[in-house]
Amino acid sequence: MKHKNLRFFCSALVFLALLTLILIPLSRLLARKSLALPWNTTTKISGFYNEEQEQFEVMFFGPSHAYAAFSPLELWEETGVKSYVFATQQQPLWATYTYIKEALKTQSPSLVVVECRMAFGDQEYYDEGVNFSYMDDIPLSWNKAALALRSVPDTEGRLALLFNFMMYHDRWNDLHRQDFTFRRSQARDPYKGYVMLPPKEESWPRPDVEAVAGRTPLLEKNRYWLEEIVRLCREEGAALWLVKTPSNLEPEEKALLNSVEDAAARLGVPFHDFNEDYAAIGLSEDMFHDEHHLDAFGASRFTRFFARALTEGWPGLRADWEDPSWTADMAVYQEELESYRSGVTG
Repeated sequence: MKHKNLRFFCSALVFLALLTLILIPLSRLLARKSLALPWNTTTKISGFYNEEQEQFEVMFFGPSHAYAAFSPLELWEETGVKSYVFATQQQPLWATYTYIKEALKTQSPSLVVVECRMAFGDQEYYDEGVNFSYMDDIPLSWNKAALALRSVPDTEGRLALLFNFMMYHDRWNDLHRQDFTFRRSQARDPYKGYVMLPPKEESWPRPDVEAVAGRTPLLEKNRYWLEEIVRLCREEGAALWLVKTPSNLEPEEKALLNSVEDAAARLGVPFHDFNEDYAAIGLSEDMFHDEHHLDAFGASRFTRFFARALTEGWPGLRADWEDPSWTADMAVYQEELESYRSGVTG
């Protein structure tokens, strides 16, 4: 009897191993991939895992407000400090926590900067579009499994996030050549996670929120994961800076941001709202790609202003001015920025 049970157990293990060997490549093939510029999130997230270890002195996390605002190449040119933007669309705080843990597997940043827009969120669980946008591109791991548990309330949904073959199994007719040729192990993003958004011929007036002094309480789940992020950074010996990038805050957002500022003070974490610095940054209403995201010129000005605040607040950050690969990436970046400038002024 024991022999039969052992044989069954071994057969089951072999079956599961074979099934995994089949499903993982299929999942990678069928999974939705964001590869088209400027929204090539798959390249940016996958590319991080291929970066040199112990390279980044500063790491940025958060939602699209982070990846549209922080330009690591501009920051490097100003300060010599290397950084990466490990951000995804509408990245909730529980995903930010996981992304920090993932980054700490290969990097030891002295400073973690969290763009706190998603602390405003009013949902305990987001829709599939948001969930898969932050789940698809990180490798299978215990961190990913824990994130799936936090992201959806039911077992079926959690399994789909972990094994996205369940989500994308009917994508056969939508496959393109890049689905077959893209290799995550070879991905590299020269912009280090930054999304360079093209200028638009529109102006986005800044709402008047100066008189908003009230506080709207944060969702309990957001409050909890904000505290967990603070705890994690302290355990890992990384300083944490909570920021809000320029994004034309609405009055209801300002009331929530006031609560974030209070929480930061209570937790002993530095906080800064850069929406209060438009004049000092040199931002104008036409430096936004849309109502809430900086365009390439706005991000350039903001990053250079941020660089000064960074060196004032953390003057001992490690600098590396002489990396030829960053010099080459900066040339590519400047060429694209100049093409936007020519298009706007021409």
